[in-house]
Amino acid sequence: MAEKKMGSRFRVGVQACWLSILATPVGLLAIGGGPCAGPNNTAGSIILLSIGMLALGGAIFGTALVLIGIRAEDSPIRLFGALSMCVAIMAGLVGGIYLFIGYASATVFLRS
Repeated sequence: MAEKKMGSRFRVGVQACWLSILATPVGLLAIGGGPCAGPNNTAGSIILLSIGMLALGGAIFGTALVLIGIRAEDSPIRLFGALSMCVAIMAGLVGGIYLFIGYASATVFLRS
């Protein structure tokens, strides 16, 4: 029973890792094009802020669950879990940048 629970945690962790990388392109919708790319209004800032929180939170949560359940899995699945963690770490870095830009631009737009 405990082994089945560990496998379930591992699976949820891998899914959270890949969700964090799939969420990062949505943040590009909030950033306008041009030489000075950034959110153009408050809605863009809020989108960027929420996508940043989703990507960073999913990366942290997924990596923690994969690390908890990685010992209960077989070798090929462990390799896939390690790959998922690497992808989540990169998505977390991008999510952190989105979070910072979203917060900074939201404070500017809400002041004016």
